[in-house]
Amino acid sequence: MTEPTTFWLLRLAAPGPGVVRPAAALLRLGCVALLAWIGYIHLHLWQEGYRHIPTNGPLFLLDAVAGFILAAVLLTWPRPLTGLLAAGYTASTLGALIISLSVGLFGFRESISASFVTESLTIESITTLALINWTVLMATTLRPPARGPRPVAQPGPSDSDSRAVL
Repeated sequence: MTEPTTFWLLRLAAPGPGVVRPAAALLRLGCVALLAWIGYIHLHLWQEGYRHIPTNGPLFLLDAVAGFILAAVLLTWPRPLTGLLAAGYTASTLGALIISLSVGLFGFRESISASFVTESLTIESITTLALINWTVLMATTLRPPARGPRPVAQPGPSDSDSRAVL
């Protein structure tokens, strides 16, 4: 791997700066709340009858559990990698809803008038954008690893300096 690629991968998993700006902290807490809200909506819909829909029912439960887990992870481990994973989860959930509304997903087509559809579209869009913003903010405010001056190699005794004892 090249050094810049390695540096960026390490920055994604590195902790944020020592002093987190209040805006970044508030944005992260907002993202945590939105992820938990998405999890709650999916759990509620699963309990209200979506569990009986083949394939989609178990996916609703999985989506609920993933939302709660990602909210907890983002709350306890505020790293850009966590934000990136949560943004991917939210974007894929939003994409699945849009596909289900337009052409159907796994044989089930959602209606825009169904409960929580417009709320989900709004919440998932806002959450995706907020998570992307927080991730970029955290990744760009990370300091590069501290590198001191490289040690200078001390010249060792050379062949001309050493005298063989005969």
